[in-house]
Amino acid sequence: MKSIDQLKNEHEGIKIVFRVLRKMCESLQSDHTLDFDHFEGILEFFEIFVDKCHHGKEEDLLFPAMELAGIPRQGPIETMLSEHNTGRGHIKAIRQAFARFQSGDTAVSGALAEECEKYILLMLDHIYKENNILYPMGETRFSQETDEKLYQEFDTLEAERIGTGKHEAFHQMIDQFTQIYLD
Repeated sequence: MKSIDQLKNEHEGIKIVFRVLRKMCESLQSDHTLDFDHFEGILEFFEIFVDKCHHGKEEDLLFPAMELAGIPRQGPIETMLSEHNTGRGHIKAIRQAFARFQSGDTAVSGALAEECEKYILLMLDHIYKENNILYPMGETRFSQETDEKLYQEFDTLEAERIGTGKHEAFHQMIDQFTQIYLD
């Protein structure tokens, strides 16, 4: 399933960003330091790529297709939607704590790192459930035609929501941050 594989591949990139964020938070907690530009890049990745693009593909295209294929909204789909909203709340709280930190309030370091960890834990569990429970339900019910249509619609949504080249720019950022924080 090309459409599901695309979403799973996006999950792999998201998990790398979580590893980078954890390294950033280690510095934040140990010596209250944080590269503002790098952290802003991570937040932009979460707000634009994860929420607008990845979650957009799921909420606007995949989940409705699953419902049409006979998968009830109550259950895994509803749970995923709820977790998307919870994640948005964490990102809002992270953004607010980061603004305080940027303005010189280093006392917020621990709270900022803690909020990041809450978001990471939520989303890692969320990704596991999508990859291992929800997506396989779609794979068993989608025809090749439905899969191809979703795949094309995913590309269209991505171009409309984040623009041409932004996906590649995020990949470059991930590669750069991997070298800086994980190698």
